Amino acid sequence: MDLLGRWRAADDPRRVELYTHWSLVPLAFLGPLVVAGVTAGAVADSGAAVAVAVAASLVQALALAVLLSRAVRRRPTGRAVEGAWIATSVLAHAAGVLALRTSSTGRDAVDVVAAVAAVAAVVPLGRWRFRRYAPLAVLVVGVATFPFTDRFAMVLTYAFYGVFLAAVVQMSLWMMEVVRRLAGAERDRTRLAVAEERLRFARDLHDVVGRDLSAIAVTSDLVAELARRGRPEAVERAEEVRSIAHGSLDRIRSVVRGYRTVDLATELEGSVALLESAGVACTLEHPDQDGPLPDELRSAAAWVIREGVTNVVRHSAATWCRISVRQEASEFTVRLENDGVPDRPAGRGSGLLGLAERLQPLGGRLDTSRRDGTFTLHAHWELP
Repeated sequence: MDLLGRWRAADDPRRVELYTHWSLVPLAFLGPLVVAGVTAGAVADSGAAVAVAVAASLVQALALAVLLSRAVRRRPTGRAVEGAWIATSVLAHAAGVLALRTSSTGRDAVDVVAAVAAVAAVVPLGRWRFRRYAPLAVLVVGVATFPFTDRFAMVLTYAFYGVFLAAVVQMSLWMMEVVRRLAGAERDRTRLAVAEERLRFARDLHDVVGRDLSAIAVTSDLVAELARRGRPEAVERAEEVRSIAHGSLDRIRSVVRGYRTVDLATELEGSVALLESAGVACTLEHPDQDGPLPDELRSAAAWVIREGVTNVVRHSAATWCRISVRQEASEFTVRLENDGVPDRPAGRGSGLLGLAERLQPLGGRLDTSRRDGTFTLHAHWELP
């Protein structure tokens, strides 16, 4: 079970789930440890009684671990599992108590063993609301422990531990659910931003093309009518249709060009903000004294940064990222490095392939490498 590899490859919600799972499940096995420690010191004449009490508590702990694991992973618990849990709790309580009461020196540990079984029995109630499970937890622990101790304060202490551990389970599950909802909201916000941009682009196209198409349709009808009548004005109107069509094409190209062009400085600023909001420490190396560069080259560099940062946020569990933009006498380079990438054969997705095709007409080259959990994206152009 490669927990470290799973941790590195997981996103934040998955990491919270792993943390919650492996912090709650071991909690179930505190019971057998307490039972073993108490009974081993209190029972001097019967090792069999100790073994029975510890074994019963261990069976209960295993069942509790299954319940907690299913609760963390949001898997429904069927009647068979609930019935098994009730049976193991009753077994642990009865077996531990009966085994120790048969021993002359084990009576002092009976209340502790009963309390451990009762407290473990009410821990799964943490999936309920506090006002529902707290009274029930107090009742269960009280009924299970009161007959075996004459100290009312001890019964209250055991009941407190039962309510407290159930509350720990409830708060852990609540925190994990909050993280899941935040991650879902972040994904929804990203989808809404994409949808909003598409609507903006569609609106711009409608504003540009709609009016021109209407003018072309009306003028074409007029040309057809003039042509049927043999009027010489038909040629002039046909040229007008052609002029409108060419003007519309020019405006469409300007809209698309504005949609596809990104500014390098703006993209760097936005990328740093995006990485920091995603919990990734970002280091930016971008000298202020850059020489003159063609607009196409700056736009291509901005696209490299946009695609690289998008991959960092979506496809890695990065904790740091370095962005370097350098312009030398004969070369212009853009380099992105980040951690949190599993060591598997490097491959290019459709985004990187499209980016490489975008750089090729400008004389650029895109290289990627993956080593020791670090991914490197490197683009460079030879300057004249």
